[in-house]
Parts: sequence; structure tokens; C-alpha cells
Amino acid sequence: MTFDDIFEAYYAQYRAEADTPASTDDEYPVAMRLANEAVNRWQNYDNTMWHELWTTAQREGDGDLTVVAGTTEYAAPDNFKNPGGMVVLKDSGGVTVHRYGLVNPEDVQFMSDTANYAYFVGNPADGFTLVLNPAPLPNMDGYNIDYLYYKYATKFTTGTDITEMADPYFVVHRALANRFRSSRNPYYSSAKTDAEDALRTMQLTNNSGSWDNPWQVPDRSASQFGV
Repeated sequence: MTFDDIFEAYYAQYRAEADTPASTDDEYPVAMRLANEAVNRWQNYDNTMWHELWTTAQREGDGDLTVVAGTTEYAAPDNFKNPGGMVVLKDSGGVTVHRYGLVNPEDVQFMSDTANYAYFVGNPADGFTLVLNPAPLPNMDGYNIDYLYYKYATKFTTGTDITEMADPYFVVHRALANRFRSSRNPYYSSAKTDAEDALRTMQLTNNSGSWDNPWQVPDRSASQFGV
């Protein structure tokens, strides 16, 4: 659902009117702010790692994605939140030609200068930077940089923006509940209940797993990264 679709569903329940106001109506930016509050609630709910928020650098197309020989630092995408695994370099045909094992920044002190690894430094306020070690060789110049990472949820800024969440009606109910609360409408509680039900159902589905992706966390305590 686009934000315009969400706004239409929201307004139909809020006013029970057949016609939806245009984007120039005062209700439109109010609804968008409430919708973004709902997105924030979803992305931070119960420390859930939502499947929909995993992506790759090349898929997002943001940040420094091309190797410059001798350069070790590359800006991560703006929506980068947490790293997800190995950093790879790919040629123009999409073939992986080099891999960097990912380590925590605090473990760099234990690595040798010639070891092959990568790590991310920074913070959400100023952004993150990918650091490669050793520096890419001249024959790597122009290769594409790619890695899996967990991103921040997309906020609505235009009517055509689409949320990542599986059930956008959570946004409808959550925005409606907060609108009712601000206007001291007694239907606030029922709208909030609808929103929380939708949120818990999304979490249940997210955490249930499937036959090839079970919900149990695998025990890799006896394994060692890079071996």
C-alpha cells in the first residue's frame, strides 16, 4: 500500500465519508506524521528483527559501492543500521572475486596488518563507514562492493511511498488510534487494540520461521568465524 492508499483507508474509518481529501487538506500532513510514528513503532517493536528490513548495499544503490584501489574507507548506505555478514567484491558480471570476513571494531586490535577482514564504524546520527583491510589492490579497482545489512524502515515523505511492513493496515489502525486520542474520541481504545493485534500477528509470523528457516537460533558456539 502506498501512503495515499493508507490515507484513504484511514480517512474512511476516521470520518466515514466516501470522498477522501486531497493532499492539500490539513488532514493529509497530520495523517502522514501519524503514519511515520506507526512506522517507528513497528521498526522498534520488542527488539524484533523484521525480515523485510534485511537488504544488500547493491540492492539499495546507496553509499560508496565501487572499489577505489588503495582506498580502505567507504560510506555505508544512509539507512544502514546493523551489518549482516561478509563483504564481497564483484566484477562487472556480478561474480564474487574477493571476500572480506566481517569482524567487530573492538576486535581489530587483535588482527594482523595483513589479515583479510572488514568492519563498520560510526553511529546512526552521522552514518556508518565500511573499512576494508588490507587496502584493495590495483586489480580490484572498479569492482562492486556488496554486503547484507539491516536497515531502518522507510518513512513516508510522499503519497507514493510504500512501507516495508507485511501488514500496512497496522499503520492505518495506529494512526487512527493516535488521531482519536488527540481529539479525545472514545474509539481510541478499540483502534489501538486493532493496531496492536496487527503488530503482534506480524511479529508472530516473522518469528515463526519456515521449513527452510526455522525459528530456533542455531548453536554455533563451537565454530570460529572464517574457518
